[in-house]
Amino acid sequence: MKSIIVSFLFLLNTLMLHAYESEDKLKTVIVGKIAKYISWNEHTSDYFVITVLNNEFGSLFDEVYRDRSIKNRPVKIQYITNIEDMNSSDILFISQKNLHDIDEILLKTKDLNILTVSDLRGFAQKGGSVQLYFLGRNLKIIINIDAMKEKHFRVNNRLIRVSEILKGEDDDK
Repeated sequence: MKSIIVSFLFLLNTLMLHAYESEDKLKTVIVGKIAKYISWNEHTSDYFVITVLNNEFGSLFDEVYRDRSIKNRPVKIQYITNIEDMNSSDILFISQKNLHDIDEILLKTKDLNILTVSDLRGFAQKGGSVQLYFLGRNLKIIINIDAMKEKHFRVNNRLIRVSEILKGEDDDK
């Protein structure tokens, strides 16, 4: 089992970095990879919807997910510039442009069945579900386990093993 995990990490961190020319493209790819290891309670659409708030990735999301499926549903990408414009979605990717509005965004999505993902520093500590960051050339993942529990998401152990887990103080006791 350990060799499978090591293989997964190796593939994720080395092959993907060589296969994708930029950190931004790797971030867009990893959003879909993470989704494969999360279980939602309900799906509200025939599509797997990824919403990007204040897109700073150009057409990367469209390019990566064109003709792809996640959770056996075709992927649909929607772009919004205001959290008030969000329709039904499975994942909300919150870009760096939203730094000053992050508390408001997390408050508005708190009770929604939406996985929040961002590359903003401190995102998981503020209550976001999944934070992405680079350490050197390696993409790292932080999972806020309390945020996941609040939204009733189930996280596969494979993803937990390759991620940093942020827990509340009460979880350590």
